[in-house]
Amino acid sequence: MTNPKYEHIGTPPIKLIEECSELIHAITKAERFGYNNHHPNYNENNITHIRNEWKDVLMKYAEFESWIKSNPKV
Repeated sequence: MTNPKYEHIGTPPIKLIEECSELIHAITKAERFGYNNHHPNYNENNITHIRNEWKDVLMKYAEFESWIKSNPKV
């Protein structure tokens, strides 16, 4: 999830790439340590974390699509 302090930094493509990398990281951790396992510092299990990262990807993808439509020369 994007820190509100940095929400204005970066283009929509960069923000989408970052969210995709966070999703990949979450899936990798779940594969290594188990989907029902969780990091000791968080109460959220890995599958829930993946679902939350997926929501973030979808949100940034929607922003990316809007950006593409408003920038036809891209």
